[in-house]
Amino acid sequence: MVNAIPHAKALLNLVRSGWLLRGVPRFLAETVAEHTFLTAYICIELSNRIQDVDVGKAVLYSLIHDIGEAFIGDITKTVSERLGGLKERMEEDLVTKNIDNKLIVKFYKKYMSQRDFEARLVKLCDRISTFLMAMKYKRLGYKVDDIVENVYKEVEEMSKSLGVEDKVKNLLRELEDL
Repeated sequence: MVNAIPHAKALLNLVRSGWLLRGVPRFLAETVAEHTFLTAYICIELSNRIQDVDVGKAVLYSLIHDIGEAFIGDITKTVSERLGGLKERMEEDLVTKNIDNKLIVKFYKKYMSQRDFEARLVKLCDRISTFLMAMKYKRLGYKVDDIVENVYKEVEEMSKSLGVEDKVKNLLRELEDL
C-alpha cells in the first residue's frame, strides 16, 4: 500500500476519454485532475448558496471522487453504464487495497454510497463541471452536442431531486459565457 499522492498525480495526465472520442485534441482535452479541480470550486460556490451544507465534507468528496480512475483509467459513461456497477466496485476495491490513507478511503466509500446530501451534491457538481466543459468545446466547434444535452438533463434531474434547482439555474446563468 502507498499513500494517495502518486495516484492523485496520475490524474494530472489522465485525459478524459469522452472528449478525445469527440475529436478534442489531447493537448486541449480536460484531464481528470482538471475536472476534479473545477468540480471542487463548483462545490464551494454552490454550497455557499445552500443552507446547512458541510462545505468541508463536500470539498473533500469532490477532491477524491475520481481517485479510482487512477487505477482503471477514465471509462466513458456509456461503457460504465453497460458494466452496471462493476466499474464502481472495481474502483472502490482498488482504492481500498492500494491507498493507505484511512481518511481518503473512508470518504471515498461514503461518496460512492451516495447516502448523504453532500455526496449527492458533489455528484451534481461533477455533472455541472462536465456540462461547462462541454459548452466550452461546443463553442470551439467540437461535436459534443450529445454530452451537452444528456448532461444538462442529468443536472436538471439531480438539482430537482436535491431541491436546489433554482440555485443551480442561477449559477449556470452566471457562468453562461465563461
